[in-house]
Amino acid sequence: MLRIYTARARYDAWLVADRLNQAGIRAHVFNQHAQSIVGDVPPDVAQPQVWIERAQDEERARLLLARLDEEAARGGSAQCAKCGEESPANFDLCWNCGAPL
Repeated sequence: MLRIYTARARYDAWLVADRLNQAGIRAHVFNQHAQSIVGDVPPDVAQPQVWIERAQDEERARLLLARLDEEAARGGSAQCAKCGEESPANFDLCWNCGAPL
């Protein structure tokens, strides 16, 4: 097992783990309920963490994390070709009708 990501919040850790699992990289979330002990232990120990099962998946996982960061940094909006509704540019699907953007 290899720690690949330390999240600020539990939901963030689960989003990353889900994306890794969707890519075929077995990932698990640890410390999801340990944030209350920050201060008693270092934050990087108590914050939610995403671990991958196989060290040989590390390079693919890091590439996926970099792509997630790029997607989050996209600004502006995109117009849905199906319904014409505006959605944030970092959305993959239209918020209104669910069509791919």
